[in-house]
Amino acid sequence: MKILLLNPSISTTKNTTSLFTSLPLGLGYIASMLEVNGFNVKVIDGQVTWLNSIRLEKEIDDYSPDMIGISVVTPRAKQALEIASIVKRKKPEICVVLGGPHITALDGQVITKDDIDVVVLGEGEYTMLDLVKAMSGNKDLSAIAGILYKEKDGSVVRTKRREMVKDIDRLPHPAFHLMPIDKYTPPAAWPNRKKGAYANLMTSRGCPHQCTYCDVNITFGRKYRMHSPEYVLDDIECLYHKHKVKNFSFRDSIFTLHKDRVKKICRLINERGLDISWECNLRVNYVDYDLLKMMKDAGCGLVRYGVESGSQEVLNNACRNTTLDQIRQAFKVTKKAGLEVHGYFMLGLPGETKKTIKDTIKFAKEISPDSVGFTIAIPFPGTEFYNWAKEHDYLRIDDWNSFVYNSAIVETPSLSIKDLMKIQEWALKSYYLRPSQIFKQFIQMRSWNDLTTNMKYAKLLLFRSRDIHSG
Repeated sequence: MKILLLNPSISTTKNTTSLFTSLPLGLGYIASMLEVNGFNVKVIDGQVTWLNSIRLEKEIDDYSPDMIGISVVTPRAKQALEIASIVKRKKPEICVVLGGPHITALDGQVITKDDIDVVVLGEGEYTMLDLVKAMSGNKDLSAIAGILYKEKDGSVVRTKRREMVKDIDRLPHPAFHLMPIDKYTPPAAWPNRKKGAYANLMTSRGCPHQCTYCDVNITFGRKYRMHSPEYVLDDIECLYHKHKVKNFSFRDSIFTLHKDRVKKICRLINERGLDISWECNLRVNYVDYDLLKMMKDAGCGLVRYGVESGSQEVLNNACRNTTLDQIRQAFKVTKKAGLEVHGYFMLGLPGETKKTIKDTIKFAKEISPDSVGFTIAIPFPGTEFYNWAKEHDYLRIDDWNSFVYNSAIVETPSLSIKDLMKIQEWALKSYYLRPSQIFKQFIQMRSWNDLTTNMKYAKLLLFRSRDIHSG
């Protein structure tokens, strides 16, 4: 049985690419699970290869898949349905399966569409394996946990819920060999970047926190599950030796939630002589100087904190469980450890006003990250923020393609769509166009590539472009 796994492009009709792209690790884990169990798998990532109808129909002719699995994030939901329609027009007997955070958040509502045969809810590795085994043996699907599927008469069957994978080290390593590693592009320049390819990794799943705007828990739950340091290093070494990757981005929600694990990862990087540069996402209440210094000595050059707001009231409304003083302290020790720091700020969360946004911009300048992102809060399906916006009739745009961080879709009595768009542009310009910040960005550039990347990023942020995230 042949399985084709797809990550949709930004558009199926226009060849548009994201400035920053990431390995589709979800598909990578599923592909590997199927491969090690003897199935023929191919992955096409529409982020780096334009997946239009012509390309898709050619792949169907050339590869002749029995099943096509499509990964769906909210900003690409429409494109996923377009792909499903193209597949069914071309070859109706192909089984079309959809999964991903958007599908799980909406509890598989898309199964009602004519072109969809099966929907996978939650983590997909073992579900897809069971599904492929059942279909290759013409067995009944009702025993497969974690899916919705259509019977021949069109009726929809929901199976029992599938439990989360308890030990994620049981999962085979992602199928890096099925992805065009050399085509992925990192975020804006970080210090001591090495000459070589770039890749992102996830070393854990889930998050114990309950931030009202975050959709991580929808697919991965609140229980924090970690890969062992040895598993992480095997991933790094595979990419380092086989794919010439020298630059890594750890995309865990909170990379340092278990400090001892991170310390061992750092020790192993040094013990194995890996000359790499890396960055990660952190939370301000899970860091200290000794840990950060150890990370710096193991090749970390940049850390990214979700600050979100300079208003304690807005932070409390979002259930962040952080304080402004914790944020100040985290930025202080991060700089002391010699790491560069990026601050994520979010405008338009519940309780936001023009005054709280001014407080946020003032606070950003006080803690002075080396780089910042002022994004507009997006209520992703399944989050408390989404439910709040729907309940109060604040959601002004329901086009899934607009659910990107450089777009405003929630309007409140305090802030209109126009207000948010203007304030975001003003926040970015007021931060980045200060002489001190321009000088800082200039001296951090190490190459012509850094210059061109930063120019593109500046154009995106300061002069309004729609999609700054690859999804």
